[in-house]
Amino acid sequence: MSLREDLRGLWLLVLWDLNRMQRRTLFVVMRVTWFAIQVSIFGLALSAMVRFRAVAGVNLDYYHFYLFGVYTSMLFSISVSRAYDIAEEFEEGTIEYLLSLPITRRALALGRALGGGLAAFLFTLPMYAFIIYLLGDYDPAAIATSLAAALAFSVGVVGFVLSVVLSLKSSDTTDIVFGLLDAVLIRLSTVFYPAVVLSKIAPYYYSALVNPISHFADFLRTVFFFEEFKAIAVASPDLMASYILGFAVGLSTLAILVVEKAVEGGGWK
Repeated sequence: MSLREDLRGLWLLVLWDLNRMQRRTLFVVMRVTWFAIQVSIFGLALSAMVRFRAVAGVNLDYYHFYLFGVYTSMLFSISVSRAYDIAEEFEEGTIEYLLSLPITRRALALGRALGGGLAAFLFTLPMYAFIIYLLGDYDPAAIATSLAAALAFSVGVVGFVLSVVLSLKSSDTTDIVFGLLDAVLIRLSTVFYPAVVLSKIAPYYYSALVNPISHFADFLRTVFFFEEFKAIAVASPDLMASYILGFAVGLSTLAILVVEKAVEGGGWK
């Protein structure tokens, strides 16, 4: 197939995922409403109780820290939830329909990773906008950089999800595995606690340092409040940006390899 046909197939698959998200408008409204209540009421109450006392020689505002953390956890969870949709599609035989289309396996894997990542990104966009409103920081460069990082992060997560779902080949096992991963990975990160606070618990600390969720959350913090958070971030902004980009490219490539191997010959069954 020509490059043009591959790109057209890719585009159709991205639209496939976006159309599926469009059917969940009411669910999106409910999640966004709950998110707004969480960050504007519970978040303020929590930040009033938590005070960083000159951690790493810098006075920090926990509310700023919390807002980026809770957005990161939401984007990760929504991206991971694509696992349940993909497993359901395989169980229902939707994959057989997709395989019957004149689309290469590579375009199929990449299209689902990009489409699922874009759908998760758009799903959480109202939450991101609400956080920016609460922060009152409208720096165009910071907003553009953080949005690009959010899209890359969600594409990487969906690429990972696609690879694991095809490897597990069971919707029941998928539910259990991703339920655990969602809960454990978020807690083994700097979503709600900075790495410097976790340093007294070595396994927790080193898990947080390599966790992509930590790199994304801390990258957002340093993009908007570099002076405030540079001392407690898991790495420098350049390194965290490279990590997020490599995470997206690497896991999308892995999804392509897994799809080409697992789907051929009815590998799901």
